[in-house]
Amino acid sequence: MGLAEAPSRRYQTALEVVEAYNSWDLSKIMAVRAPECLTQVLPKSLDRPELNNADYAKYLGTVMPAFSNFHVHVNEIIEDSRQNKVSIWAKSTADTIAGPYANEYVLIFHFNEAGDKLVRFYEFVDSKYSVDHFAKIHEVVQKRAKAAAAAGGAVKAQSSI
Repeated sequence: MGLAEAPSRRYQTALEVVEAYNSWDLSKIMAVRAPECLTQVLPKSLDRPELNNADYAKYLGTVMPAFSNFHVHVNEIIEDSRQNKVSIWAKSTADTIAGPYANEYVLIFHFNEAGDKLVRFYEFVDSKYSVDHFAKIHEVVQKRAKAAAAAGGAVKAQSSI
């Protein structure tokens, strides 16, 4: 029986990406990305644009408040050392403003030469579940905005009496 081989830098970075999402801390999530990193949620039928770091941080920053207790559960990791990639089959769970969340993913990470930063991130999601759940989140946000506007109007009406 031989000695177990130490995980590659790219494999370790893939686990760091998962842990960054588990922390649900935007700065940690962005820290594992190279400046030129591009992210795309797939399949293409979702019609989601490829995002650079600035756009991804802006997008994620608007989504994060709707989620708590976000956790990624890794099912399988496949590493391709020749192409400098790692693929992860995973699921995530969370509590959201629209109720419990559970999605399934295949994440494809492309790394810089050192293997310590993402340069490309493809996130395949359960498209039906994602569309349905994000529609529910959007509905809750809209209801809250209407309630806040109505409450603000009531306060203004009372203060003008």
